[in-house]
Amino acid sequence: MATQPRDATAWQLLASAYAAQGQQLRSVRAEAESRMAQLDYTAALDRFKAAQDILRRGGGAADHIEASIIDTRARQVESLVREQALER
Repeated sequence: MATQPRDATAWQLLASAYAAQGQQLRSVRAEAESRMAQLDYTAALDRFKAAQDILRRGGGAADHIEASIIDTRARQVESLVREQALER
């Protein structure tokens, strides 16, 4: 993912792999990244918020780095969603 961060299919496959391993938080984040790669910012924001909800409930064996990434990406997507709304 480091060399092809905008590969939506790869993110979706990663999400499936994480889900199969029972890593719900990482799976949801990968789904959000997949939506970002598809430029579907509203769906990406929904997935990032779902990941934040998992963190708030104490779900997932998230480390602080993963939580920070999710929070940062959620803020970035919120900004993009606002920009899209202004363009309409």
